[in-house]
Parts: sequence; C-alpha cells; structure tokens
Amino acid sequence: MDELAEFWVHETAVRTHKGSGPFGEEYEPPVAVPCFVDARRQLVRDTGGREVTSETTITGPVHEGHRFTPGSLTTVNGDERAVITLALRTGGGLDLPEHFEATTT
Repeated sequence: MDELAEFWVHETAVRTHKGSGPFGEEYEPPVAVPCFVDARRQLVRDTGGREVTSETTITGPVHEGHRFTPGSLTTVNGDERAVITLALRTGGGLDLPEHFEATTT
C-alpha cells in the first residue's frame, strides 16, 4: 500500500533514457506516472558534479522511480523537461513512507 497515494494529485509522462544510439539519444515510450509536481527553482548538482538550476521537483511512488534516470524526459503541464537527479527514498526496514524525488530542468 502506498501511504502517500493521496498526494499524487498530478501526472507526468516520462520517457526513460535508454542511452545513445547511432541516430542520437534513445528513449522508452512514454509512461504516465501519478506524482506531485513542485514548481520550485533550486540549485542542484548533476551527475557530473556541476551546479545547475532545477525548475521542478517531481515526487511519486518509489516503484516508479526507476523510470526517472538522469537524462530521461518528462512532460509537466505540456512542457518537456530533462531529469537532472533522482533520489529513491526508501524506508530501509523502518515504517516510513517511500517515494522518489526527481529534479528536472
């Protein structure tokens, strides 16, 4: 049971980044994911350690987090955004609500 399900009042379509191919970047087909979208500007560090500006944080069910790898594309309110970072918040055996947090451009 998802203890945070009542907070997933938004939805995003995510295209998971598969890597680079002979014709450019490759993505999985879009998948709709229930989430909470926080349109808040903040500084984050990307996978290369560079400081970049995130415009949106997407929070959702932990079992959907694997779709939001850095470089994946999400559509929020009609705008396509690239995932900068992903954090999986698991309880590690404690009785804590689990979720993912993805920051995007």
